[in-house]
Amino acid sequence: MLPKTQVTDLSTRAVIVSRHAGKHEALKSEIHPIHLMTDIYSRVSKLWLDCSKMITQRFGLEVSPIPKSVKVINAHNIERIGGNYNAFGKELKIHPDTLQETIPLAGVVYRECLFNAFPPELCSEAKRDLASEFARQMLKRPDRIKWVQEWQTIPTQRVRTNLQYNSYNLMNWIYALGGSSELDSIVHEFVCMARYGKSLDFDEYVEYMNLRTQNIVVELGQADVKIVDALLKDPTATYRQVAEVSRLSESWVCTRINRLKRKYVLMNFATAPFSRIGIRTFYVLLAGPSWSDPSKLVTHCPFLYDVQSILNGPWQIIARLAVPDNIENTRSLDQMSSILNSNGIAVDVAETYSVGISNSFYHYNPKICRWEIPWVAMRGWGHRIRKESLDQLVERIDVPAKTSDVYLDSLDMSILALIQKGITSTRALRNELSIGQTNLSTRMKKLRSDGLIRSIWNVLNIGLVERVAIRATDRKSADILDTWSRELPRAFLRYEENRNLLMMTDLPAGGSTRLMDTLRSLRWPVTVSPLSSGIWGHWKYPESMWNVERQGWQSPTDEINTWLNQLREESENLAVETSSSSRSPHVSRRRR
Repeated sequence: MLPKTQVTDLSTRAVIVSRHAGKHEALKSEIHPIHLMTDIYSRVSKLWLDCSKMITQRFGLEVSPIPKSVKVINAHNIERIGGNYNAFGKELKIHPDTLQETIPLAGVVYRECLFNAFPPELCSEAKRDLASEFARQMLKRPDRIKWVQEWQTIPTQRVRTNLQYNSYNLMNWIYALGGSSELDSIVHEFVCMARYGKSLDFDEYVEYMNLRTQNIVVELGQADVKIVDALLKDPTATYRQVAEVSRLSESWVCTRINRLKRKYVLMNFATAPFSRIGIRTFYVLLAGPSWSDPSKLVTHCPFLYDVQSILNGPWQIIARLAVPDNIENTRSLDQMSSILNSNGIAVDVAETYSVGISNSFYHYNPKICRWEIPWVAMRGWGHRIRKESLDQLVERIDVPAKTSDVYLDSLDMSILALIQKGITSTRALRNELSIGQTNLSTRMKKLRSDGLIRSIWNVLNIGLVERVAIRATDRKSADILDTWSRELPRAFLRYEENRNLLMMTDLPAGGSTRLMDTLRSLRWPVTVSPLSSGIWGHWKYPESMWNVERQGWQSPTDEINTWLNQLREESENLAVETSSSSRSPHVSRRRR
C-alpha cells in the first residue's frame, strides 16, 4: 500500500486527468482514481525493478532507486515524451496519454531508468536517444509501434547547412546497420569517455555519432556486390538493366536493393553539381609549426566546405573550399597564400579542373564479407604499369568541369539550394517554395536536362574506414597513379588543369599503413597523407549571391575582409610564437 499522503496526492492528480475530454471519460466511470494510481505505481515499481537489473547486467550501470511517487502532470511540464523521472525528488512525472497507454508506460520507465543511469557528462540529447533506443528494443511489438510513432514526432534540427540531427533517424540508422548489440558498444564508449573526464555537448555528440555510424561494417553477399557494382558504374541504370548485367532476376535485384536501402548501405539521392553552376573547388594543404593547429587559419573562410587533419607527412591539414566564380572571390585565395607564405606557413592550393571516381569490388571476398587487398601483388602491378607504360592504354575517367549556359532565375537557385540540402520530394519542395505542381515540374525538368540536378548512388558502411590523400605534381606520376588506383576499392581523382593529381582513396582497416609501405617501395614521387575524419565547414549554397541580371556570382565582400583580417592576425601571431619558440627551448617544450 502507498503512504496516505502519497495516495491523496495521486488521487488529486488522477481527478484532474479524469476531467480530460473524450478518451478519459471511460476511465472515470470504470476505475476509481485512487485504485488507478495505486495500480500505476505498482506497475511502475515492478517495471523499474526489473529494468534496473537488466541495465546493470547489460551495461554495468547503477540505476536510480525506485520512484517514491508517480504524478500525472500537464504536458508542458514534461521534459521528454510520455514523462520524465526527477532524480532529486525521486518522482516519476507522466503525461495523461501515458496513463491511457497511448504512450506506453513501460517505454517511459525503460527510458527513464537508463537515462538517469548515464553519467552527467553526457548531454541530455545523447542520453535521451540511447535510452529511447533501449526502450524500443525492450518493448513488445504493439507497444513498440506506439513508441516509435511518438519518438518520430521529435523535430529535426539543422546543426549546420550540411548536417542535420533527428533523434529517431539517428538511432534507427545505427540499429539498421549494426543491430541491437551496437547500442551496447556505444553506451560503453560514452561511459568510458565520462570515466576519463571527457564531456560531450550537443554539437560534439552529433559530430561523434555522425562519424561513429561510418565505422559500422555491413556484410555484403555475392548478389549484393554484383548489384552495387552495377549501380556505381551506371547510376542511371534501371533495375532491368542491373539484372541483365548482374545476371540476376529483376525481382531479386529489386528485393536486394530495397534491403540495402533499409539498412542505409545503398543510398540514391539528388545533387546539384558545383561545376555546372560555376562554383569552383579548391583544395588547400597547410603546414605550420609542428605544435600548431593550422585549421584555425581557414575556420572563418566563407568558402570552407570541410577540413581534415593529416595524420602523417609534410602537411598538417587539407581543406576543401567551394568558391563561386568571381574575381574577388578567387583573388582572396591568392591573398590567403601571400599572407601565409609571408609568415612562414607552407601552403599548396590546387583547383579541381576535372574529376573521376573509381570503384572496384575485385578484392572484396563475399564469402567472408571482408576486403582482401593483395598488397604484394599491387606492388608488382605498379612496377609493371611503369615498365610497360600501361598508363597510356587506360581510358581517362576524369571529366573536365563545364559551366552551364542556361538562364537561371532566383527560383531556380532556390530549388538547387534545397536539393543540396537533401530536400528532393515534390511535396517538400512545393511547401518550401510555395509554387504550383506544374511550375515545379517544368523547372525540375529543365534543371535535370541541363545536368544541374543529377541522381547518384552512394554505398556506405562496407568496411572502408580509412582515407588517404595522395598528391602527384608531375604528369607521368599522376597517370601511373590513376591507372594503379583502378584496383583499389574506391578512389576520387581530382586533376588540376596541368594534370597534377590529388587523389583520395578509401581503404579497409589497416589499409593506410599497407598503402604507404607499398608506395614507398615503388619509389614514385608522390606525397602520401593519411587523413582523419572530416569536419564540416559552415558552407551553404550561395543562392543569395546569384545575380540574375548578370547571370553570375557576386562576392561576400564583408565576410572575405573579416576572414583575411583574422587570417593575417592569426598567422602573424603564429610567426611570433614560432620565433619565440626557436629562441627559447624552454618555451618550445612548454608549447609542445
